[in-house]
Amino acid sequence: MLPFSPPRRLSAFGSLLLGLAVACASLGALSPGMAQAQSSATVQGRVVDAETGAPLTGANVQVLGTQRGTSADTDGQYRVRVAPGDLRLRASFVGYSAETEQLRVEAGETYTFDFELTPGSTLDDVVVVGSRGQSRSALQSAVPVDALPVGELTTQSPQTDLNQLLTYTAPSFQANRQTSSDATEFIDPATLRSLPPDQLLVLVNGKRRHKSSLVNTLGTVGRGAVGTDLNAIPSAAVQRVEVLRNGASAQYGSDAVAGVLNLQMKEATNQLTADVTTGLRNAGDGELVKVSANYGFEVGDDGFVNVTGMFRDRARTNRADGNSLIIFDQSEQGNFFAYPAEDSPENPSEARQIDNQILEERGLDRSDFRFRVGQSAVQQRAVFLNSEVGLGNDATLYAFGGLSYKNGIGAPFRRLPSNLTAMPFRPSNENPDLFRNGFQPEMNSDVVDQSLTIGVEGTIGGWTWDLSNSYGRNSLDYQMDNTVNASLLQASPTSIYAGGHAFSQNVTNLDVSRFFDDALAGINVAFGGAYRTDRYQIFSGEEASYRNYGRVQLIDDTSAASPRLVTRDTLGKEPGTQGFVGFRPENEVDRTRSNVAAYLDTEVNLTENLLVTAAGRYENYSDFGGTLNGRLAARWGLLDGRLNLRGSASTGFRAPSLHQIYFNEVRTDFDDQGQLVNIGTFSNDSEVARILGIPQLEEERSRSYSAGITASPIENLDLTIDGYQIYVDDRVVLTGEFTPENAPEIVDLLSEVGAQNAQVFANAVDTKTTGLDVVATYRLPLPTGTVELSAAGNVNDTEIQALTIPETVRANYEGEDLQGTFFGRQEQGFLTESNPESKVTLSADYQLSAFGLLVRTVRFGEQVRPGFAQNQTHSPEWVVDATASYDLTEAATLSVGASNLFNNYPDEQVFGNSYLGVFDYAPVQQGLNGAFYFARLNVQL
Repeated sequence: MLPFSPPRRLSAFGSLLLGLAVACASLGALSPGMAQAQSSATVQGRVVDAETGAPLTGANVQVLGTQRGTSADTDGQYRVRVAPGDLRLRASFVGYSAETEQLRVEAGETYTFDFELTPGSTLDDVVVVGSRGQSRSALQSAVPVDALPVGELTTQSPQTDLNQLLTYTAPSFQANRQTSSDATEFIDPATLRSLPPDQLLVLVNGKRRHKSSLVNTLGTVGRGAVGTDLNAIPSAAVQRVEVLRNGASAQYGSDAVAGVLNLQMKEATNQLTADVTTGLRNAGDGELVKVSANYGFEVGDDGFVNVTGMFRDRARTNRADGNSLIIFDQSEQGNFFAYPAEDSPENPSEARQIDNQILEERGLDRSDFRFRVGQSAVQQRAVFLNSEVGLGNDATLYAFGGLSYKNGIGAPFRRLPSNLTAMPFRPSNENPDLFRNGFQPEMNSDVVDQSLTIGVEGTIGGWTWDLSNSYGRNSLDYQMDNTVNASLLQASPTSIYAGGHAFSQNVTNLDVSRFFDDALAGINVAFGGAYRTDRYQIFSGEEASYRNYGRVQLIDDTSAASPRLVTRDTLGKEPGTQGFVGFRPENEVDRTRSNVAAYLDTEVNLTENLLVTAAGRYENYSDFGGTLNGRLAARWGLLDGRLNLRGSASTGFRAPSLHQIYFNEVRTDFDDQGQLVNIGTFSNDSEVARILGIPQLEEERSRSYSAGITASPIENLDLTIDGYQIYVDDRVVLTGEFTPENAPEIVDLLSEVGAQNAQVFANAVDTKTTGLDVVATYRLPLPTGTVELSAAGNVNDTEIQALTIPETVRANYEGEDLQGTFFGRQEQGFLTESNPESKVTLSADYQLSAFGLLVRTVRFGEQVRPGFAQNQTHSPEWVVDATASYDLTEAATLSVGASNLFNNYPDEQVFGNSYLGVFDYAPVQQGLNGAFYFARLNVQL
């Protein structure tokens, strides 16, 4: 009996549902006993537009220097409990200038104060990330921060997920959907300032979010790196995204080398917002249906629970057409792999004629053998909860978290019947029942993302404190369908579980801060610590997913010596599942590590116009030791604050992820010569790494410098310009491929796992990244309506300053091109050229009564793609988005529009990079899917 086991599938919504339910129940149970003692006062009122008097639903009202705050409801009304005495109350709203008022309140009293906010620009929005002191607008910050109004963008923008929203609004941010890249098709790698995904730290409500369990090992953006699955969070749950474009390891710890994304979640109450979006691609595929809803309700006097649900169903696209691959086995005629160069449909070669004849005999067409190149199909369900409730004595309990279940169906490379080693039959079997004409494997993966943060914050003796615990887990499994283990021949199952992996993180934080308003012009002191544990796991698949059943032990008695036991491959078939070789029991991993951290963060207002900040952070990891990092930053205001000069210098680090240390697998991919082979990725502590001489991984170290200005030269015009330089030493990279020819000592180890080549993770590269960010906004009142104009751009260049090949590797290498093997042209290209060298976004948002029009054009600059045969330079591309909206009623808005309105594609790949015509386009710049047309209905009640 063959050792098949039923596929293991991960639960869509796991035990974290219970955690969220308990959190909600706890908040509800606490609310009846929350009558505040007479030691507090109440401030209430409305937040409205100063020009029209319209309520500003969702406006933020914050008690400065404390954690107290609330959001305005649908009528613009707010209510917040405060400690008696002097306080400063600030109201802010996206696209409006913030307003701060000084108040004196007495215990047990209720005060009414209304805010009238003047329309301004998003650069004047109050931001949280980058500072633990008094909240400032992006114009007043000592470091560059963008505040992106996601709540507004999800209504107007053609983009339908967080990654794409940020790509088209934040020039230094880039995420692109990948194709034919295993599970990277389901978790888009996102980058900031062209640095890898693992050098971008993601926070939710200021708390560290966990990474995904996926490490990108194929030829994609972020090769060798681990990112965060932003699309696991429903965009309808996010009020705004703050993009800190500055190194911040000294404040937030590992990973914040390129910068930080902070997602501020919605807090609105007594308001239901819902939307339905549907659309499709210009080519008639890629259909989308997305439904989301958000609702919040009050708990007690100043608490809330805000809940979001989302469903998204995205169909696949296909941009593959004809190619020059031989379809059927023609080995007897001496024809292998591809048609000769001079072949064409009009002037067919012998090989093409033979294929044509067999197609006609079998009643088939060439389209039946078409590859699938495009976005994967994804169906996703997600929920997110954000909540807060007062406990008395100026303390607040908060909880937030989410669940996301995503099922993705991707397409590995098609297996043509000419590839005999992949076919589940012997060449002598002329009429097999199973996959006589080859097959298109499908990767059917479940991606489950869970998170929950619970904390308490308050004020004691003028000191604000915040104690919290955050848990997050991401898991991904691989169910291979419409595939075979060729070594089982006709007995092979066609649906095989290939294993999976998971990553979890738990962080306990204590943050303490105080603002001394009587020292100089104000001094803020913050300190705290964190304890974090990480866990990484790999789970093996069923035996048929990895085993070579043709590999058997035999007695060899043919030699003159005595008979001996030998291992032979009796079938010559590729082992494991076609499309993705499963994880073996030897691949299984269950590793943990911990780290402790302590930080000190100060902000000193020497005068009203001169701000100096300094931060230091020490972290100690259980597996590689400690690291100390610091940051200095300053802002000098001139011309009554209409001009600000700012700059910063910092050191940073990134700990090698557990994935990079322990990940190991065998996958099917193109080798350095463009041939499809099985490539083994071996862990840093493996025997292969030891034989090659790869040292233990160490942390990456960085130095970041920035200088810039912010200006408001005329009314309604705001401008920021920031230049930066980032040095990263000892970057952890995935090497090139070692082969039996240049590393003969690993031949037997490769053979044991069915791999032809080997690669490992190593500290190998020092880089320098230089760039410039420019952001400008202008609000133009017209006789009929108002136009919000914005222009933003990023220019960026990354270069390799040093390539460090360990001496032990040099000693063990037997080939002629050590650098090309260890970290060659393609590996270097994916590190330095993964993104356009520049990006410019121009937009105009026009509002006239019930009618709205958004027009945006994005220029994706020149991009070099390291292809199979050569580096190809893709010329700049302009993409136009347009959305027209109309308020059907006070509660309903209908929008129609397009992303990539004119259906622009990147340059076609040169033939040598296209895998003989299979990949006409590479996933660069705006991507390879073409125009997307949509309609959306938004409802607000």
